[in-house]
Amino acid sequence: MRPMLEAQPPRRWSTEEVDQRRALSYWVDTVCDRFLALEIDTPVRDHFRARLEQVELGPATVNSIHAETQRVRRTRANLARSHHPVFLLMQLREGHVRLRQLGRETILHAGESVFIDGTEPYQLECPQATSSLALRMPEPWLKHWLPHPERFAAHLLTGSGWSAALNAALSTVHVDSCDSFALSPEAVAEQIAALLALSIGGDVDARSERTLFDTLMSTLRTRLHEEDLSPQSVADQHGISKRSLYYAFAAAHTTFIEQLVRLRLERAQEILGDTRFSDLPVSEVAARCGFADPSHFARRFKQKFAQAPLHFRSAAIRSKH
Repeated sequence: MRPMLEAQPPRRWSTEEVDQRRALSYWVDTVCDRFLALEIDTPVRDHFRARLEQVELGPATVNSIHAETQRVRRTRANLARSHHPVFLLMQLREGHVRLRQLGRETILHAGESVFIDGTEPYQLECPQATSSLALRMPEPWLKHWLPHPERFAAHLLTGSGWSAALNAALSTVHVDSCDSFALSPEAVAEQIAALLALSIGGDVDARSERTLFDTLMSTLRTRLHEEDLSPQSVADQHGISKRSLYYAFAAAHTTFIEQLVRLRLERAQEILGDTRFSDLPVSEVAARCGFADPSHFARRFKQKFAQAPLHFRSAAIRSKH
């Protein structure tokens, strides 16, 4: 049997420990170092107060956060400094906040919870003093319960059913009582993760994945003429993360680039075989299909259709006379 580890006492940081003139900078440094790399500002700099309490709960970390009104942002620069992907399950206990992530907006009130993708940028606006519990969960561990957690960014957990059970369970979690549960911290963390999976439907079936793939393919057909079309721009259009986009294509046993090139070449084939466009230079056909380099287009076209673009056009026109 694995030996029981001695429970570690909670760690605490408070702006009360420093001069008021340094309160905000102390808070930013503390949060970034101990919780998550973030950018924080407040309109009440002259009397800003905040407190962070933290304790481990098996593989997860419980963070109890109390702060005056503040604006919180997780930026691309913050992400670049983060080496371990994490996700957050945040339950608001006092106040209300507005969360924006990946094109979605969620208003959170006391007693409600929200799932946040810590691997993508987000913004939190707290117009008044707030108190919250944030469970920080490492990605590898969380994926045992949610295979694709990035799909549920900014997902609000409220109402009845499993969400109510999850919120009830979270409401019993406090930094000073995590060592007094009847179960081990690891087991408690797993119970919460299981409730989270039940609450947000971690069992996404193949039909929903196929629907997303079909939607993305429709977008590629519409935007294939854009030379600089990127996975990020398509993901942003649909309010999903780039990783969700990649997963949707992988589930269909293909890739974004493979499908984009295929659609572009098939569109070029249609144009070259249409007598109405017989006077259109091949270079213009390439440009209309998203190929910046006519030579590259000609090589790819010949690889796919075993004919150079001009030869294909000539054969297609002859066959129609």
